[in-house]
Amino acid sequence: MKAAAAGEIGPRDRALGLAAAYACIVATTASLGLSLPLLPLEIERAGYSTVYNGLNGAAGALALLLTAPFVPAIAARVGAIRLLVACFLLAAVSMAGFALTPIPAWFPLRFCLNAALQGLFVVSEVWINTLATERTRGRLIGLYGALATAGFAAGPVIAALFPTGSPAPFFLGAAVILAGLVPVAAARRLAPVVEHASARGLLAVIMFAPVPILAAFAHAGAETAATSFLPVFAVRSGWLEPSAILLITAFGLGNVLLQIPVGWMADRIDRRTVLAGCALIGCLGGIVLPLTVQTPWLLILVSFLWGGAIIGMYTVGLTLVGQIFTGARLAPASAAFAFAYAVGSILGPGGAGVSIDALGQSGLGWFVALICGLFAIAALRARRA
Repeated sequence: MKAAAAGEIGPRDRALGLAAAYACIVATTASLGLSLPLLPLEIERAGYSTVYNGLNGAAGALALLLTAPFVPAIAARVGAIRLLVACFLLAAVSMAGFALTPIPAWFPLRFCLNAALQGLFVVSEVWINTLATERTRGRLIGLYGALATAGFAAGPVIAALFPTGSPAPFFLGAAVILAGLVPVAAARRLAPVVEHASARGLLAVIMFAPVPILAAFAHAGAETAATSFLPVFAVRSGWLEPSAILLITAFGLGNVLLQIPVGWMADRIDRRTVLAGCALIGCLGGIVLPLTVQTPWLLILVSFLWGGAIIGMYTVGLTLVGQIFTGARLAPASAAFAFAYAVGSILGPGGAGVSIDALGQSGLGWFVALICGLFAIAALRARRA
């Protein structure tokens, strides 16, 4: 049975479907937010080398890259709901497994966890774009982005509730994942029908409409660079550590609070214009970053606006994916978007580190300015095309 068009879905069913899609993204990002800081700390505490720790992180990144191209074909074969349930269960078992197994077993567990989370990412993005109409797409995806950031921020909060070395955060993380199954099960009849598409369809998507896909890459590269090095930038510039952490808080608040306004704008004016505007603000923020470091309130404000603009590229990019790609092409487009995000998130911290080594403290701002500036040019050229 084919899925109903977005305009044919009643308000109650639409709300039910949206709750399920939002539950997927919160469970996904909360799991990532928990595993990213907690696993390296536990590996370090156990006495393993930095190289070993880095390799464990690479196993998770590799899972994101390898699984994204195949999610549409698997969803088409087994159905979106079966895939979602399998991903929820695999993610929960993997999360609990960290508490029950020795650290060498964390390599396959981390791969399985991130592979499952990538499946949740891709299908939830297809679902949200299937439910959205052109009149509301930007706002619905803006809320999706805000919830994603909130979920990511909740992960470290879960970890901080328990003493170092406690297995409880992993069990609580598994429970959070399983809780996301409840709204998904309630909305199972509204799940999107994913039509068959081969893994090679990702390249065709990128060639057909590169700008929305590149938005995920630019966002991920800029965001991971900023969140990795903003506190370091502040401390090396003379700030105390508690004050430096305020920059990440301000950046995160911009992520959450500015996404619905960005989505609202994307529903009212040309979306490529909004996308280019977000990229230009991201570029400008990187340029002025070192100029404001001696004025704390101004640097905090810049960090807030910077965070909103950088994640705005994700919000508007995903909105454009839903606008441009429909039917059988939507799932491969969402997979390409997720793949580009994974590549950007891997390259961002490394690129920023090289830039800081070469240019000093201003290297962070210049690296993000370069990413956002080049993407702004691409978005403006697409707008004129």
